[in-house]
Amino acid sequence: MAKSLRSKSKLQAKSLKRKGEFAKYDDERKKRIADKLAKESKDQETEKKMDVDQDKKISTSGWRDSRSQHFKQKLNKKKRKTLKF
Repeated sequence: MAKSLRSKSKLQAKSLKRKGEFAKYDDERKKRIADKLAKESKDQETEKKMDVDQDKKISTSGWRDSRSQHFKQKLNKKKRKTLKF
């Protein structure tokens, strides 16, 4: 039968390879990921500062695209079409 990738012997073999022959590639990869995360966090901080500076007003008094609002609008249209004498 085949050994699972989570078995102790497989995990130990992978960790030995990571420490030995693939250590250089593993360290480079970790460094790239750390640099990328640092850059992304820096970009997010500048975006937050820009958002705070602009403070645009958002209109909340318009048509809402929900099912209940759509139903209510249809009811109002039906009421308007009837004529009373």
